[in-house]
Amino acid sequence: MTETPGRYTRDDGSPFNKQKSSAELTAQSFVEGMQAFQWKANDYADQKYRAFQELVEHLNKFDTEALAKMIQSGIIR
Repeated sequence: MTETPGRYTRDDGSPFNKQKSSAELTAQSFVEGMQAFQWKANDYADQKYRAFQELVEHLNKFDTEALAKMIQSGIIR
């Protein structure tokens, strides 16, 4: 790192506080948005999968004959 009064640079000579172009800011915003979406989508998918597993566990408590009777009576559509 080079130190000149009021100016700090990396070893390659590029300034630490270099302003990003509009395209760089847009790209960075897009990447961060996709990462946030992935996080939320994974969380949503995990919640739905857990709910599905819970449903299967509860359905396994019934025998097929009882489920068939519920379907025939209209309780389960």
